[in-house]
Amino acid sequence: MFVSLTDPLFQEAIPVLGQIESHGYEAYFVGGCVRDTLLNKKINDIDIASSARPEEVEAMFPITFDVGKEHGTIVVVVDKAPYEITTFRTEGDYTDFRRPDQVNFVRNLREDTLRRDFTINAMAFDRHGKLYDYHGGVKDLNDHLIRCVGNAQERFLEDALRMMRAIRFASQLGFEIEEESFKAIQTLKANLQHISIERIRIEFSKFLLGDSFADKAQLLVNTGLADYLLGFTQALVETVMTELSKDFKNIHNTLRDERLVWARMLKHMGIIQPETIRSFLKEWTHSNAFIKDVIQMIQLFDYFKEEQITSWEVYNYDYSNVQLVEDFLFETQFLDHKFVDDIYNALPIKSKKDIAVNGKDVMTILNLNKGGPEIGAWLDKIERLIIEMELENTYSMIEAYIKNSGSID
Repeated sequence: MFVSLTDPLFQEAIPVLGQIESHGYEAYFVGGCVRDTLLNKKINDIDIASSARPEEVEAMFPITFDVGKEHGTIVVVVDKAPYEITTFRTEGDYTDFRRPDQVNFVRNLREDTLRRDFTINAMAFDRHGKLYDYHGGVKDLNDHLIRCVGNAQERFLEDALRMMRAIRFASQLGFEIEEESFKAIQTLKANLQHISIERIRIEFSKFLLGDSFADKAQLLVNTGLADYLLGFTQALVETVMTELSKDFKNIHNTLRDERLVWARMLKHMGIIQPETIRSFLKEWTHSNAFIKDVIQMIQLFDYFKEEQITSWEVYNYDYSNVQLVEDFLFETQFLDHKFVDDIYNALPIKSKKDIAVNGKDVMTILNLNKGGPEIGAWLDKIERLIIEMELENTYSMIEAYIKNSGSID
């Protein structure tokens, strides 16, 4: 079977395969780019596997980076684009349930595919578009099945994260997990506790953001993996996933935002206080910026629901968060119309820099020779009064207000 490799990412990478082949080695496109091409989906990146050893790859290309040479992976740079090239390999035991204790480099593509997780990820294209499918990946794509390569229990014993990857692909692709693979997850689910929370979080988020999440939401419960998610129980997950699937059942894909999904999930869990949110998301290894956005979104849900959102909230919160929450609530019919753009456009200032006075001006008005905390306090108070239309944003009006007030208290 031949496939036309028309995607620009393939076209740009074909010379890389040609370069490797010109030195007498084999090279193939592998993994997700093959799967997604066969599904007529847009590919996001390219993975290359080769019979060439890492040092042989390094000798072929002038610009290379060692990103995991001991495991066979070298990054080469061609026309300013980086490509990850991994040597065909077999793997030893996985005593940590995640990484092989040792790898053995081989020269055979078929041997290399035996270490892959699922049949749909174990296919390859050569540079001409010829498909290599040793494990029935095409059939499983057509049957909408996620099936382990070879023995399912062995694959999950090698790498426990593969269990989360199975439900993630089910959510993303709308596929079923093949029966033996499903039973193996139920049997080995406890091994998930050996995986770092960061790696689980990445797969969990992809699961939550999948196009078919609403139909696959209960997979966490049905597989038993729910009991091994930090801060969750089987019963809690069942309830929360039911509510979350309702939230995103018919929603537009542009609203499948990771921050929004986590905000809705925490809302359904009853985790709504900023410090509790911060603590929970820190344990899940989210960044401070992510946590800040989630806290804002959870607060905004209530402002919108209670129709208490004012010009101050629209001004003071990240406006993209305000828009995203409004769009979500409108799409899910919590709101019957949108209005925050009108509020935003009517704001007298869009940021503190737009205030007609600055810190030095306030010092001049107060006849102060040096600054202090009260200068910032004055600017904060003036900012809010301007936003709430209680003070005109002109130097003269602000000057008069400060002089008439006498003190910041």
